[in-house]
Amino acid sequence: MKLVVFLLLGVALGFCAGNGVNGGGTCVGCTVLVGLVEQIAEYHNRTAVKALEMLCNYLPSGTFRLACDTLVEHYGPIAIKLIEERESPDVVCLALGLCTRESGETCHLFPLPSDYRRRVDAIATRLNLHRQSSLPAICNLPGIDEICAWIERFADQHDPLDDVDGDRFSPLDTFRGASWRGRDCDDVDSRVHPGRRTTDDALADTNCNGVYGRDSVTGRTYEELWCADAQSYGTLLLGDSVGAHFHLPPAWLNVTRLTKTAFDHVVFIAGNELDWPQFSSVTGHMNISWLDVIEGPVDSLYLRLLEQNRCNHRDYQNIGVNGARASAMASQIVKSISRNPVDDYPLFITYEVVGNDVCNGHPGTEHMTTPEEFYAENKKAFEYLDAHIPKGSKMIIYGLVDGRVLYDNMHDRIYPIGALHNDVTYAQFYHYLNCLEISPCFGWMNVNETWRNKTTERAFELNKALKDLVDNITLTNIELLYFDDVLTRVIEYWKSQGGETWQLIEPSDGFHPNQLSNSLTAKIVWERLMKDYPHWIPPVNPHNQNITNRFGNQGGY
Repeated sequence: MKLVVFLLLGVALGFCAGNGVNGGGTCVGCTVLVGLVEQIAEYHNRTAVKALEMLCNYLPSGTFRLACDTLVEHYGPIAIKLIEERESPDVVCLALGLCTRESGETCHLFPLPSDYRRRVDAIATRLNLHRQSSLPAICNLPGIDEICAWIERFADQHDPLDDVDGDRFSPLDTFRGASWRGRDCDDVDSRVHPGRRTTDDALADTNCNGVYGRDSVTGRTYEELWCADAQSYGTLLLGDSVGAHFHLPPAWLNVTRLTKTAFDHVVFIAGNELDWPQFSSVTGHMNISWLDVIEGPVDSLYLRLLEQNRCNHRDYQNIGVNGARASAMASQIVKSISRNPVDDYPLFITYEVVGNDVCNGHPGTEHMTTPEEFYAENKKAFEYLDAHIPKGSKMIIYGLVDGRVLYDNMHDRIYPIGALHNDVTYAQFYHYLNCLEISPCFGWMNVNETWRNKTTERAFELNKALKDLVDNITLTNIELLYFDDVLTRVIEYWKSQGGETWQLIEPSDGFHPNQLSNSLTAKIVWERLMKDYPHWIPPVNPHNQNITNRFGNQGGY
């Protein structure tokens, strides 16, 4: 989460993310912000001062604007002087002491001048800058202290922040609210929530699916008439940032696309941890309208199940967590589910840990999960689920991806912040993050082919352990289905349609599946179920049209 957040506001949040080496997140935050200011000044023919003011004014008033203004006040005079002297962003941040050379290699995102060491030392001496000694502590600055506290408080939060009745559903959109789980239609009564089995909805909608009231002819409730005999399922995602649908708007890093409207929804985006579960392959349920920040088609397993049965409306939960691995699934994530094994409908679950057990920012393999650990942790998670969810639930388990596809298809393409001068490739971006030891995946996002192959080798070992677990575990309430590398199938389909693999990868991190890929994943998985496992697909509710005629959009989302 911290690696991601600094890009939300350049330096402001990067300074709070002081992990890694050679300056880590602080270095990236400084370099990105200085790079954007330099490019804005050039692209819009502004002075450095006006460019920095322009960038701050893009942000909405309140905490984010205050944080940006505070950085300008404390760091602006020095940084602006260096920017106007046309020093590269890496040189500026090295001179400020916000990027360091503690591990030997000089980490840089942009091309370095040949005499960069002399430049850095000369600037530091001239301006009396030595290892941040004269600079204030960033997380103690007004405005930024609030953001730093926000990071610490919410980075590992998996339950809704605003949940009066404690049923783990919320009337708000963000902070793990209705973007992630169906909107709570009564937040003072824990008996009222999406997914509840009920036919007693004459006066109130006790399961929030928009079907309520009594038919005057039969005297029965509409829930009883049109939903009781249908096969209802809730949709649940348990997983990592792929399942949560991480997306950092590329317009924030590309000066040729950088506009004020691209930041109109930054508070909402931050409140959702830079994840977009409302558009994801499993729990997507909204149409995309913010084209400056995200675009592409929306399809999901939830929408497919809703098409089969309108009584499934709002019954979705996305418990995807950035950085989650098998140990977190067993110890935290599965325990955040809201489902009563007796009073609620069964679940249609997607369980995915597709990369973080082999991916981290550290060199080597010692921080990767071993096959034995992977088997044991997932076994604990499966057994917990079996004891706490309704009988008749189904769970698709995704194997780890072969992440070599990232470097193979992205390395020679231009990274967004290099768009103005075509001077930063993904290979440079990947190596820069690894140099700082803050990469989402040292092994796959690596210029060294040996490390990419070693990472895939471990991923395949984990897949074998996961497949063995699925084949051998005995569960009472859940039917399991193991799917191998789903991303490979999506790529094969897209290429058969004339597309290219890079078009399926998030441009801002060169790591996650993008919106198009999410939509195609839902299509590929559903069609595979229909072809090979048709008994997993519930029948169409014959009363769907009655529900639509009577209740329209059923209260929306």
